[in-house]
Amino acid sequence: MLDFALWSRRSVIYMVAVSGLAVTLYRLPATAGFSVPWSVVLVLGTTVSLVTGFKNSQVFTRSNEALQAFSQITASSRMWSNFCRDFTDAAIARQLIYRHLAWLTALRFSLRRPMPWESLARAANIEFRRRRYHIQEDKSSVADELRALLAEDADRVLKTPQPVITLLEMQSVQVNGLLKSAAVPTQVYSELTKLMRDFHDQQARCDRIKNNPYPRQYAIISSMFMVIFCTLLPFGVVPVFAEMGKLGGFIGPVAIWLTIPFSALLGWVYMSLDLVGESSANPFEGGANDVPISQICRDIEIELRRSLGESDLPAPLPAINDIAT
Repeated sequence: MLDFALWSRRSVIYMVAVSGLAVTLYRLPATAGFSVPWSVVLVLGTTVSLVTGFKNSQVFTRSNEALQAFSQITASSRMWSNFCRDFTDAAIARQLIYRHLAWLTALRFSLRRPMPWESLARAANIEFRRRRYHIQEDKSSVADELRALLAEDADRVLKTPQPVITLLEMQSVQVNGLLKSAAVPTQVYSELTKLMRDFHDQQARCDRIKNNPYPRQYAIISSMFMVIFCTLLPFGVVPVFAEMGKLGGFIGPVAIWLTIPFSALLGWVYMSLDLVGESSANPFEGGANDVPISQICRDIEIELRRSLGESDLPAPLPAINDIAT
């Protein structure tokens, strides 16, 4: 709760400033009684609620699809490991599984690369990430991790325009070679081919989410309407609290100043909804609410290397301040 309040505090500061301006203009002799009709604010607020709800619904769908893609990758990775271990000799199984781990690594770094429309470069997100958590891709490079998995093949893969696709092509070439040399039965070859097709499909799903932002026309309209509504809100609320002041009593002298906390609260609610939607629209950029692909890939690596009988395994990636990465 405190983290969220600190992350979204800029909206509170903005609302306090606008609310103070609304009260000041209402009380100054030159602009006494200046306000915006409440009916206008109400209609605009209803519109903003509908637009924001639509945006957040679509953003949730994008995020859920990204999580589904990596859930499918996890399941297919286990099947890949089982077929490689059960139907090929130990050396080939290790080569196929390690190349698969290299593909996961290359995919992970590809999905973490910054895009112009992503929100991680915003001041609030930069500050929150610096104080509360980090992602694995900030501490290592794709070149170093691929060299640990592929040895001499790493440099050749890194020189290609798309290492992720290159690694899948290398897998396909080797699996085809196993069939031609009769090292695996036709049925096993068919299953391995299906799994590789699934890896291609899931990679395409992830690339589509990464490379195609939430439609800008909807995002811009939502944010623009939000700013307009929150700016006009205190000017519509101030007459209501000014009327309360006429009731007298202990609350009379300060009633109009209640415009500031109540407008700030309402504006913070609306602006926070828009902020959450915007920060969740790109589920691979490395935000606190994104799909924890680093953790998922590390868990897959541990599981697959353990299936090979290895004991020197990397440590799982723990949540950092309750944030999975």
